[in-house]
Amino acid sequence: MKMLLFVLTLLMSCSALAKTSLTVLVGLDKPPYINLSDQSGFELDLIRLVLKKMGSEAQFLHVPNARLRDLLLEGKADIATLQKVDPSQPLFYSTPYIQYQNVVASLKIRSIQIRRMMDMQPYAVVAFHNARRLLGKEFETSVNAVESYQELANQSQQVQMLLMSRCDLVIADSNILNYYLKLHGRSPDELDFARLFAPALYHAAFRNDALRARFDRALADVVKSADYQDLQLKYFGQRNQLFSEEDASATSG
Repeated sequence: MKMLLFVLTLLMSCSALAKTSLTVLVGLDKPPYINLSDQSGFELDLIRLVLKKMGSEAQFLHVPNARLRDLLLEGKADIATLQKVDPSQPLFYSTPYIQYQNVVASLKIRSIQIRRMMDMQPYAVVAFHNARRLLGKEFETSVNAVESYQELANQSQQVQMLLMSRCDLVIADSNILNYYLKLHGRSPDELDFARLFAPALYHAAFRNDALRARFDRALADVVKSADYQDLQLKYFGQRNQLFSEEDASATSG
């Protein structure tokens, strides 16, 4: 009898341990990836699926992107979502779990031809916040020479400015653009999209390599599941998180 009670207690303890929540540092409002109004979005739901596969629950802590790495290093959370892998920091990085595809968008009726960075120079350009820092040296050099350049944290305002012809070009992730176009009752077919940028791959960062390994195994299972495809259709209306097995095993610097 004592042995039975011991086994039951042990099983309950293991179960409680497996279900512990993990604190995840993520960015601020960025639909359709992160929607703070109801804690929904592709990125949040994907992380929930991965952590559920690990036997845990996600507790999200939303902070500005510039604070994500520092707060993780300070031990304020178990996981942080980061774009840039920094080998100089004592952190462990997952395989890519999400990708953003930034584009240069213009009104189709304007027939603006953008095939390379320098083609933006005669135009008024509105980009997302920190684009100059995140999109590489060639982009930074190019926008220094454009007619007008500004960055906005409010990406709905980006779309409004483009639709009202208050700017010529908008630079943003294609899924975010499509989301705000739909909110304004407009169609992506009204725009031309130039893909000048490589996909921006995001990783989960950890202070514990064993936890990183568990996350990677769970992520690999989720990516193969129907739930993963359904999430893309729900939030993007299409499947455009096109990770191959090679992509899933690669890291990005």
